[in-house]
Amino acid sequence: MTTQTYSPAPWAYEYSPYQGRNGEIPAFEIFDAESNKIFDTNEDTDAELQEANARLGSTAPRLLAALIVCADLLADYDEAEGEEGDAYREAVAAIMEATGRAA
Repeated sequence: MTTQTYSPAPWAYEYSPYQGRNGEIPAFEIFDAESNKIFDTNEDTDAELQEANARLGSTAPRLLAALIVCADLLADYDEAEGEEGDAYREAVAAIMEATGRAA
């Protein structure tokens, strides 16, 4: 299985607050390996949730790569009933969604 190209990994996040009239407004930014900003969090969201989302988003390339390996290991279960087959099909669906390919 292959994936579409995305910004170079690893990705990282950092705290990058805004200065508002009433003080600091929490926000996080996610960057690729070349320090290009990929996206940022919604500053209208609670700071702890923003950081959790930033952590998850910054691990996306690593998670996708690991999921591809797992799907490859489970490929023999593509038509199987049970946990392995379900896990394989769910992994493939997630990979397709992440890479913009139709399932």
